[in-house]
Amino acid sequence: MRISRCVRWPAVVVAGALAATACGSFEGSTTSGSGSADNLTVSLQFTPRANYSLETDDAFVLSQVGCLETLVKYDAEAGALVPLLATEWVQTEPTAWDFTLRDGVKFQDGTDLTAAAVVASLQYLLQADAPPRAFTPKLITSVEALNDSTVRVRTPEPSALVPFRLASINTGILAPAAYTGTGIDPLSHCTGPYTPVAQTPAQSMTLEGNATYWGGNVPLKSVTARFIPEGATRATQVRTGESQIALGLPASTVPELEGDARIKVSSAFTPRTTGLYFNQSRAPFDNPDVRKAVQAAVDVESITSSVFGGQAHPAIGPFAPTEAWAPDSPPVNRNPDAARRLLTAAGYAPGQLKLTLLAYTERPEFADLAAVIQANLAEIGIDVSVQVSDYSAIEPSLLDGAYDLALLSRNHLTDIADPLGFLTADYSCGGGFNISQYCDPAIDAQLSAANTENDPQRRNAIYADVASQLQADAVTTFIAHEQTTAARLETIESFVDDPLARYAVTPDLTVSNS
Repeated sequence: MRISRCVRWPAVVVAGALAATACGSFEGSTTSGSGSADNLTVSLQFTPRANYSLETDDAFVLSQVGCLETLVKYDAEAGALVPLLATEWVQTEPTAWDFTLRDGVKFQDGTDLTAAAVVASLQYLLQADAPPRAFTPKLITSVEALNDSTVRVRTPEPSALVPFRLASINTGILAPAAYTGTGIDPLSHCTGPYTPVAQTPAQSMTLEGNATYWGGNVPLKSVTARFIPEGATRATQVRTGESQIALGLPASTVPELEGDARIKVSSAFTPRTTGLYFNQSRAPFDNPDVRKAVQAAVDVESITSSVFGGQAHPAIGPFAPTEAWAPDSPPVNRNPDAARRLLTAAGYAPGQLKLTLLAYTERPEFADLAAVIQANLAEIGIDVSVQVSDYSAIEPSLLDGAYDLALLSRNHLTDIADPLGFLTADYSCGGGFNISQYCDPAIDAQLSAANTENDPQRRNAIYADVASQLQADAVTTFIAHEQTTAARLETIESFVDDPLARYAVTPDLTVSNS
């Protein structure tokens, strides 16, 4: 059975008060499969590899399993910020925002959620060696407790987007005891509906229902989360009943899943775009003509219909045409003859360029995608070798600028639920994830203006202009606007495949006996 839904990506509306103005200390888990209506097993796409440090993507794992919560939540369906651990927020000064905490919330270790605990959690991020892109000392001047229930966040300049930063999963709040000095210990230190009780490192985590959850009774007794990078394996586990939910499934697995009456397949377009990234810190991609040659050679129409199985649209830039901040631009037409002329103009003869393309296994379609790109570039005289491994193995090369080409799938509302986070991280001169090594002071000035702009429509116009420039300069070859696909057994109720990859096991999710 196939279920499709359309997620709204409107001009983002600020809700609440804004509208008015080390490895954990637990080891050795059980990894039982699906069972009674009290128990759930879910297969997740990414494996925690940084000792659950909240400044890393491990924070998303803690959120997906129902452990970690933030002060504010971005409701993707409504396109608005909504309360979570904070019930309201207000800009009390041009450079200050005050957040009022929810009454009666306890951490899973029994201690109270207080402003002091929130401040300690957020200051941990600011003091990290590599702070999360949404919450850095460059963006946040200070965090202080005004009283037991109010937290003030200060910025170096007026910013309309501070509440969006506090909705970032990386700004999730843990009890003070979670910060051990040798890593993060999530055992009993979250506020969410499910409490981690055991783990097998890099394989699985077991959680139990939080009996004191501030949101009320939770329906499941236990949850087992399995970390399975291979998409085909995740799909198989749903078919065999070893898992009841599997996330991030490749298009190649969908037909068989849809043919099983016990399984429901759901999909939704996401604010995620696959791109071919160039290392512009060195030849040949410091030359825009070479980048434009590659852009003209890649057959995005064929890729979206074959590699993505029709579950993606050809990219027109970093943003899909349905998004409020997307420019009114056509996709780049494939033109191998023009690509060869550009290479000649750049001084490269056929066969002279020999490059390496990096891809990662967590995106199961990337191996096939890399092979298509390899063939496309061979047509214009570029010899490409492909290296595929898990993401953690290639990230150091990306961040150090020690690569030629790389395939990446980037969700542009993950850092914060506004394109500024993505554009700043990936395309500003000092961006925390600027693996392209791209720097244009004019782009930086536009992004700085967007940060202080209170009018969403004006911000969106800036983002659209920046996106047009990125496409015109071939800073990245944008390939596909993606869907997310998940599968679940028919006994699973109230599951939503989150397009921002933040949530999977929620307080509403239940397992029936039928």
